[in-house]
Amino acid sequence: MTVADGIRKFGFRRWYERALIEGHAFLASGFLGMILAFCGIEAMGDRGDGSSAMLALIAMAIGSYMTVSGLRRYRRILILASRLSSAATCASCHTYAAFSLKACGTPQHTPEGPQRFAPQWLRVCCDKCEHEWTIVPFAMVLAA
Repeated sequence: MTVADGIRKFGFRRWYERALIEGHAFLASGFLGMILAFCGIEAMGDRGDGSSAMLALIAMAIGSYMTVSGLRRYRRILILASRLSSAATCASCHTYAAFSLKACGTPQHTPEGPQRFAPQWLRVCCDKCEHEWTIVPFAMVLAA
């Protein structure tokens, strides 16, 4: 689900809450991956037979991957949520997160697929005073 679809479906406040929960779930999985990697390192030090060394190496690799990918996703989600929340206040009436999504721009597509750093914008309208503004947090897709 894209950011625009999530905001349309749930509203900004609920989307923001869900984004924070999802981000912290990735943080927790990153810590679990770190524990798995450390367990693999500890098992490598026991100098058992070849199969246990291979299992320890696999545990280290899986744990390292979980750690790196979990922390990257956590960072990406929190930066996105932070940038969107800082632009979610109406400049006219100063109401926070009371807007409806009017239009959105999607990343530019090329024959190879979507561009990684194409800007996405969200055109929103305040529910209270009907002031319209555009939110451009940054490139919605960070290097993964």
